Amino acid sequence: MTLNQEIRLALYAQTHVGMVRRGNEDNFLVVDLSTAATWTASHNGAPPNDLLSFPEGYYGALVAVSDGMGGALAGEVASSYAVKIVRDRMLDYHHIQPLKDLPFHERLRLAIEEANVFIHQESIRNPQYAGMGATFTAAGVTGDILYLAQIGDSRAYLIRNGRIAQLTKDQSLVGTLVEAGQITEEEAQTHAYRNVILQALGASSTINVDVRKISLRQADILLLCSDGLSGKVRASEMLEIVAQAPTLKDACDQLIDLANERGGEDNITVAIIQFTGNGLRESIPDEGFPIETIARDANLPTDLSSLSQPSESTRVTQPLDGKLEEKPQEEMEEPEGPPEEQLKKMDLTITGVFRAPVLPDSFPMSPPQPASQSEPPRPAANPQPQSAIPTAPLKTTKPMAGSYASTAPTAEFPQPAPAKKSHRSALILTLIIILLLLGGVWVYFNYFRPV
Repeated sequence: MTLNQEIRLALYAQTHVGMVRRGNEDNFLVVDLSTAATWTASHNGAPPNDLLSFPEGYYGALVAVSDGMGGALAGEVASSYAVKIVRDRMLDYHHIQPLKDLPFHERLRLAIEEANVFIHQESIRNPQYAGMGATFTAAGVTGDILYLAQIGDSRAYLIRNGRIAQLTKDQSLVGTLVEAGQITEEEAQTHAYRNVILQALGASSTINVDVRKISLRQADILLLCSDGLSGKVRASEMLEIVAQAPTLKDACDQLIDLANERGGEDNITVAIIQFTGNGLRESIPDEGFPIETIARDANLPTDLSSLSQPSESTRVTQPLDGKLEEKPQEEMEEPEGPPEEQLKKMDLTITGVFRAPVLPDSFPMSPPQPASQSEPPRPAANPQPQSAIPTAPLKTTKPMAGSYASTAPTAEFPQPAPAKKSHRSALILTLIIILLLLGGVWVYFNYFRPV
């Protein structure tokens, strides 16, 4: 892109608690990496005007959505950590050797990996955040190239030439089953394990960030959303609403309203970005959506603790909302009342959607059958995989560690006791028969035998 060429971003982002949940665990991130101007879901007041429409600068721009999980405050904390750490690290990398010389997509990958390490360590170190995690779907723009980084099942769609395509792959159990042809998209919407994801920030010490790239074209529209939207609104409906809405804000409002009309069981987050400018080529009618997957560079550091921090003299931006600080234990509000009321206050699965990143080996292909009322199943302390799903290889690099590994809704049914009693009864019965036979022989020879 030459100096007289320009690419402009017009965007709007919005999040909504939904119709069922008590708190919003979703978050979003909009950051101009050249000016450090930032907009997140925690921003109070009107959206910043300088981020509703702005030219792409030297360092590009980044937009992301994150869906937290973990119950109580843990999900909200995890998604907040995710957007803050990725934002701060992407800005820091500009001043760290040799990271500043890495390609944009590798810096984005490292920033997400660092967020994962922090959230994972925080969930272990702080009992009140145990089991927290978050999805993360990021769209980074540099020049006319759009990079996508995916963890979990939030989604990125691209609208081009009156058509819409999902650019990301759901890292979820049902997503794997759909990709393998085991179930259809319609069946996935109502599948018993539709909310089980295979990767999440914080669920394991290591993750496999799925990075892809696609060239942008004139008037392309990118839509990022959490599963609170994609689980209620079909892609074709998203296309129709975005195409007919007078503004991007109106499009966000209508999409969220539709998801809420259809139940709104989950938090809903959406970000819509339109790309224009003479720095973009015109699209070709039959061009489609050619996207390329980028593997992790073998030369990237694997020990993220070794990455240096920028000194205060070289750092030109401050961390978002200051440093990430732990909330003291005494400030946490303890729920009161009966256990059922406590669960409702903690926003767990009684009123919300079960979400847990686990490996699909822990799940049978069919939904679980109701347990017998006379002998209920005992929850497994450490359930073992019952059957392997015959699908394509998973994107996870290693089995998930920590508390998530045992949160699958599986159960270890009581094993039948050894058949000692049945063997003993048969032996006694045999002895009785033998004694009766011997008694009969004795009676015969003593009373009925002819002289």
